[in-house]
Amino acid sequence: MTTIPRPTGKAARIVERLLLGFTWATQAASLTVYTIITVQSPIWAEMWSAEPFNTFCLAGIDLGMAILWLLSLREEQKTFYDRRAHRTHRKLSTFGHITVLLVATLAASAYLNRIGLWFVLGLFAFYANVTWAAWMRSRFLPAEDQAVIDAIHDREAQQAAAAYDASEKERRRERLSAIVASLGYQLTDTPVQPAPQDEQPVDRWQVPARKHAPLVYFIRNGNRLKIGTSTDLKRRIRTLALRAENVVLLMDGGQPLEQQLHKQFADLRIGNTEWFAYDGALIDFIANQNRLARKEQAK
Repeated sequence: MTTIPRPTGKAARIVERLLLGFTWATQAASLTVYTIITVQSPIWAEMWSAEPFNTFCLAGIDLGMAILWLLSLREEQKTFYDRRAHRTHRKLSTFGHITVLLVATLAASAYLNRIGLWFVLGLFAFYANVTWAAWMRSRFLPAEDQAVIDAIHDREAQQAAAAYDASEKERRRERLSAIVASLGYQLTDTPVQPAPQDEQPVDRWQVPARKHAPLVYFIRNGNRLKIGTSTDLKRRIRTLALRAENVVLLMDGGQPLEQQLHKQFADLRIGNTEWFAYDGALIDFIANQNRLARKEQAK
């Protein structure tokens, strides 16, 4: 996916703020219309006189959904380039919006001119969604740039998960040590047996310090792997916000080899990017190439 290049400078920032202000004004106008139609509906007076507690609960739910709608929009705006968080807040804001709209629709059924009010509600709901979606779409990055952001978020998630696992492991060990001590024994660490020679990882791939002949690189980030080509791999790694340790394979060759590999692993490709799912045939291919490289080094 490509986007129209966004202008930079003071004028562009002013235009962007105006568009953002208009987008939020549309959301506020929609919520205001929903609220007016809901509050002024004759159905509220009838419900309050018959079941005040249920009416109070319904009003509280409606208010909570309105707050959820607006707060989720705010979080969606702040976390737009974090795709996982963005999707979560998008679902929450849609759920809150639909709930408030349904309450307003039910309230409008008590009016004599209900058809006109339903039309107004539908119109404001349509404009609220269209303006927000249009403004969000204007912030899309090219797929290659978004892949870099995804790589950063994936790395942060993996680091957080690793820290949590280490913390949990330490807590379990402390609990087990206390139980073993209460039985009159002492818990000791079991020595780790070295892996067989065939399972030892290949030596870390050396990244050239300067420009070099074309290389096809395989660089991993969590469960995703990028297959690309470069004549300045060290600089390329920096632009991907990764490290030399993430390189799992290097092959001599340029774009023809790169395109051949892209076709070979097309079923694992993520969208139209150079990123692939680190799974199946791709894992086997890298393992085989590393095994061959290890044999060459041993000669």
